[in-house]
Amino acid sequence: MFANRFSQWLFARIHPNAGISMMRYFSKKSRIATGNDDAKFLGDDKEWLVIHSKEILQKEHFDYFIFGHRHLPLDIKLNEKSRYINLGEWINHCMFAEFDGSNVHRKKFEE
Repeated sequence: MFANRFSQWLFARIHPNAGISMMRYFSKKSRIATGNDDAKFLGDDKEWLVIHSKEILQKEHFDYFIFGHRHLPLDIKLNEKSRYINLGEWINHCMFAEFDGSNVHRKKFEE
């Protein structure tokens, strides 16, 4: 439904409060249908984004690999100079990343 351009156009015209409520409803419905498997840590060797990040590090150095929407906030040291950071999803965890010029810090958004 949300991949359709017309549906996206319609959704953009909904007030943000109604849009967030609707997305929470669909998210909860999806989680009931699929379970909470995506919110379980599988181990470094089974997390596909960790594996992907390590493969990239074999070719090129990056200090940080930052991802979101994994439904589980993670901060994993890949080697001495690189980290895999996943902020989780916004609805439940409200995490964001802040770069101070030398380090990335995960923080929780609070109103």
